[in-house]
Amino acid sequence: MIYDKETKLDVLAKLNNESFVNIEIQVQNTYEYEKRCLYYWAKLYEQQLTSGKKYKTLKPAICIHILNFNFFKDKEYFMTKIKPLDTETRKVFSHDFQLYFLEVPKIPDQYYNELDKWMHFFKGASKETVMAMQTPEIEKAFSTLEYISQDPIARAKYEARRKYELDYNTDMDGAKEEGFTKGFQNGKNEGEKLGLAKGKLEIAKNLLANHFSVEMISKITDLSISEIEKLKNS
Repeated sequence: MIYDKETKLDVLAKLNNESFVNIEIQVQNTYEYEKRCLYYWAKLYEQQLTSGKKYKTLKPAICIHILNFNFFKDKEYFMTKIKPLDTETRKVFSHDFQLYFLEVPKIPDQYYNELDKWMHFFKGASKETVMAMQTPEIEKAFSTLEYISQDPIARAKYEARRKYELDYNTDMDGAKEEGFTKGFQNGKNEGEKLGLAKGKLEIAKNLLANHFSVEMISKITDLSISEIEKLKNS
């Protein structure tokens, strides 16, 4: 399942106990990922407190990071759970802050529990392996992924997204080498818009070259018919 160049899947959920959970799949170790994790948690917690609400209404914010790289170099076990605690008594200060890191490269060859099974699924378990797990939820997830993979529109949109992320990473590497990382980060939002628009045009060109209809290309790229016709005649 984990095959993209950079990121990712983001899922925001609310549990029965009203805790908020953000799940992120991250394919490669990006710049200042540790800071980014803390920022994501802070936003998840802070956004609960809308105008007029009291602090006591805040619910636990849980961030789960599924990583396709080794983040904790000095640790062999694939799961790491982080909470704030008193460094002397080791007593947890608050259960509202929870970070979980699941490192795919460290999972055992065999699965022994439900978490192990899910990790094998995220790593890209075959259909035979998934069926042998005898876990309906994972079978459903596998079937859904299989369906999306066979849908030409969904697949083409994925390729457009993938190309944009590859271009973005290349630009980011160049910016770092030239010492412009800070400025690049500040302009990232605008750059993403421009990069995505450019990526759509490139995808449209490729689809035209492969004899896709104008209507189909419009559905895939979200470009207008007139934009594609103009590209076709250029």
